[in-house]
Amino acid sequence: MPAQYPFGGANDRYKKRLFVESGFEYKEVNCRIIEPYSPPTPQPSLKEIRIINAPSHIQQMGIASYKATLTLLFKDKASYNEYLAFCGWTHKFYDEKGALFLGSMESMKPATVWTYNNVDAEQDRGRGYKVEVELLLIKKDGYDRKHRFEYQDIEEHWAKTDIEQMADMGLVTVVSVDGTPVLYFRPEAYITRAEFIAFVNRTRRFLERMLRE
Repeated sequence: MPAQYPFGGANDRYKKRLFVESGFEYKEVNCRIIEPYSPPTPQPSLKEIRIINAPSHIQQMGIASYKATLTLLFKDKASYNEYLAFCGWTHKFYDEKGALFLGSMESMKPATVWTYNNVDAEQDRGRGYKVEVELLLIKKDGYDRKHRFEYQDIEEHWAKTDIEQMADMGLVTVVSVDGTPVLYFRPEAYITRAEFIAFVNRTRRFLERMLRE
């Protein structure tokens, strides 16, 4: 089960995505990941990696470490400078297999490139930045995603966390037949026999998918 999408398959291809910690949240880096690209590979000689600059909920250390080389293409100076402001903090990277990695940058090699034919030296138009970064990473197996669906009647309920987790996994109905979102979970309402059978069947399909992968 890939970390980027819990219902995807092991052979699915995903868009590579890079995020960086900005102090309050992870922000996606405003760039394109181009060739040359080296996917995360295990580093037997690297015994330990510690994530220092990270929120308290992901402070950790790992034994299985990976190294990846990414070539980032920034379309303008503003995007490049925005990344420089936070590049020393924790990175979050989804590879082409949907796996999630956390880590830090080991090295950076920037270079100026021209991304357009019309060059205006005074406006700096057409000037982009290509950066080759090496990341030291730890693989994270957990499903890392904000809750996609928020019921309006469970804010103070004792089972709020469990309900949201089940909704994220697709085991609880979040969209009605006509495509409109379900806004109320009704946590204190009784379940019908039909709803119980539907929930058990969704759970069975979910477990079968996990076992196949």
